[in-house]
Amino acid sequence: MPPLLAHGRRWLLARVAVLTLLQGTAAGAAAIATRGLFAAMNARQSDLPMTELLVLALSGTVIASVRVAAQLDGEKLGQAYALDLRKALFEHACAMSASDVAARRSGYVGLRFVGDMTAFRNWARLGLPRLVAGCILIPVTFLVLAWLSPVLLWAILPPTIVALAAIVAGGASLVPLQRRLRARRGRIAADMTERMALAPELDRLGQRGRALRSLQRRSERMIDAALARLRMAEMLKSLPDLIAGITAALVILIGARAGLGTDTIAAALAALGLLLTPMRELAGVWNHYAAWRAARDKCAAALSRPRRGAYGRLGLPPGPIALRIDELRLDADSDPLTLIVDPGACHLLKLPELQASRLFSFLQRLEAPYAGAIFLSGIPIEDLSRGTLRRNICRIGPDRPMLRGSLRRVLTVSASSRPDDDGILEVIDRLGLRRTLCPDGDLDRRVSEGGSNLSAEQRAAVSLVQAAIAKPRLVLIGQDLAAAGPDICTAVSRWLRAMPASVLCVENVASRLEIKEHAEEGDAAA
Repeated sequence: MPPLLAHGRRWLLARVAVLTLLQGTAAGAAAIATRGLFAAMNARQSDLPMTELLVLALSGTVIASVRVAAQLDGEKLGQAYALDLRKALFEHACAMSASDVAARRSGYVGLRFVGDMTAFRNWARLGLPRLVAGCILIPVTFLVLAWLSPVLLWAILPPTIVALAAIVAGGASLVPLQRRLRARRGRIAADMTERMALAPELDRLGQRGRALRSLQRRSERMIDAALARLRMAEMLKSLPDLIAGITAALVILIGARAGLGTDTIAAALAALGLLLTPMRELAGVWNHYAAWRAARDKCAAALSRPRRGAYGRLGLPPGPIALRIDELRLDADSDPLTLIVDPGACHLLKLPELQASRLFSFLQRLEAPYAGAIFLSGIPIEDLSRGTLRRNICRIGPDRPMLRGSLRRVLTVSASSRPDDDGILEVIDRLGLRRTLCPDGDLDRRVSEGGSNLSAEQRAAVSLVQAAIAKPRLVLIGQDLAAAGPDICTAVSRWLRAMPASVLCVENVASRLEIKEHAEEGDAAA
């Protein structure tokens, strides 16, 4: 978890706390000015003291302007912390195995980046600064009351201490209530994120009513949890208001019996208002803290998931890649795979589709192998840099991941340096894919997320153009290329014959590409 007070955020928190204290100082100055003005009126002075009038008049302006500045700095603090958390979550996901990321429900992933960030931001922006300010303002207010009259302090102290103790005791129960609410809300988000994408298909299958009943049942449970959390939070916030009338009556009653002047009593009532504000905010601090605790536990669990391992720093020697695989376990129950592919050779994989796909994931370092070793041109794959693997290993097929954006961006996503439009179109023409991808030469065409607005043939063509631009030295061809049409197969075959690269291709696709296995030294042994 990124530290809350790293990267200069400690000074932002200090500024928010100081600005909050300035608000309290202005309110305290108004209370003292009120005392002076009441004393002047009791003395029947014809001219009221100008200093006290100015202090009272300007106190509201100071409080308002300082509050705006404190809110802005608090928002900067919260947003900066949320940004660090988003970065940490994304970087951790990038380092996880692709299968582990795919196993996470998209609704929960979205909550980590949206719902949890709100809890983190509110704790940094509202919770922690108000906690610091309250821990200072409340004792200072007690000192002001003691300065006005010790008798008034003892009148206010007992009910205030009881209310503070109740806020602390009740606030602790908000943590499990908030955790239960977020868990139930998370299940609804995960379910509906999954079902919304399949809504027409669910309706066709007659599952609309079942999905609605499930939504109704889960929502009712979530509403119960939300009401329980809100009830406790609002009860805590109402405690300062509950004692406000009692303490005000005690101040007037005890002040009158002690023979205190109306100026002192009026100042004490103003100070009492200064005391109740941070008490209300402390009750809200507990709510922010409970949400932060629940979100922190979820994010900590997400950040504790295993990683694939760090990349190395080495590059590859020039020329096609020589591949050696020693005792590689493709899954927990499979026999170990040993394989040697000479530089520039083509090897046909006699593996089930799932195992071949997993082997390709190991070679692209999308997954961490169960056991065994992979060497590229004699170098362990763990010692190679990310850029080396990205530039030199490409997989061709329609099932490659695609981000939403222009066709230009999609085609050049794996390129070390993006060619201009003429260069991209020259590659497309050389492969004979102009009619398939962009008959009018428009590279601004929008591609939907995952290439959902492209056909399987077009997605396969995109992967081939990406590879041709990247000029890899190891090409991977899986079972998904079988869905491509004859034009794509012809383009792939022509490109492979012209490319000085090693090739791994599943056996039943090789016949469509009219390529044959050729190697000088070794075959696969399983």
